[in-house]
Amino acid sequence: MKKVFTMYVDESGDNLIYELDKWTDKCETHCTLLGTIVPHSDKGQLNRELNIIKNNIFKTKEVVLHSVDIRFKRGAFVVFHYQPDLYDEFKAEINTLTNNLRPQLICSSLDKKKWVEKYPRKVFFDDDPYEQAFVYMLERYAHYLNSQDGSEIVGKIIIEDRGNQEVNRKLQEVYDEVKNYGTQYIDKENFSKLHRKLDFMPKHYNIPGLQLSDYFAYPFYVNHKDPRRDNKHYDFLEQFIYPGDRKNYGHKKWPV
Repeated sequence: MKKVFTMYVDESGDNLIYELDKWTDKCETHCTLLGTIVPHSDKGQLNRELNIIKNNIFKTKEVVLHSVDIRFKRGAFVVFHYQPDLYDEFKAEINTLTNNLRPQLICSSLDKKKWVEKYPRKVFFDDDPYEQAFVYMLERYAHYLNSQDGSEIVGKIIIEDRGNQEVNRKLQEVYDEVKNYGTQYIDKENFSKLHRKLDFMPKHYNIPGLQLSDYFAYPFYVNHKDPRRDNKHYDFLEQFIYPGDRKNYGHKKWPV
């Protein structure tokens, strides 16, 4: 029996790194990737329920959910500024959708400043923390795929287009290298269920899975950057983290 899964990937923070003496309070310290895994058999449910929410709240299914605009109540979401009850209703309905869908979440988050402190040559070689976080994410996604029952398991990945073909190409190269050679800790055989290529999709394509990952990424980012901060959304989402062989295996924070 063939089973196909898609992991939708979005991020919070950025991938810029600096020499330690040039790191200021204005520099972003974290790069957090969030993957939402949805079986193909559940895609129809996701599409239907998200469109119902959009029609209920915004009177159109064409609005594209964007976490930063939602949080700052701007653009299509300025209505939340004037109707706080509607904002509460929106968040509750998205939580209900999440409970109904019960996706598996994988997060890979780098504290970039600590990363450079621990490995100073990362700056010299201009290494990309997004790519490093992506490798950790692939290890966990492969573990998830290998845990599934079925004669043929395929794991696709859809990533929000990063707006630069060269950047997309480099990430595909990282993906190919993991598939062909494995990683420092995981043999290549473990990545055999990954689809042959990544799919890069722009935000305006209005893809439901990408919008969920965009919406979920920020609470995971906050959990890593400021774990003492009140974070009710993360507290709710924590139950959907892929457990793997141990609790919260699907949530990688690095360096420790």
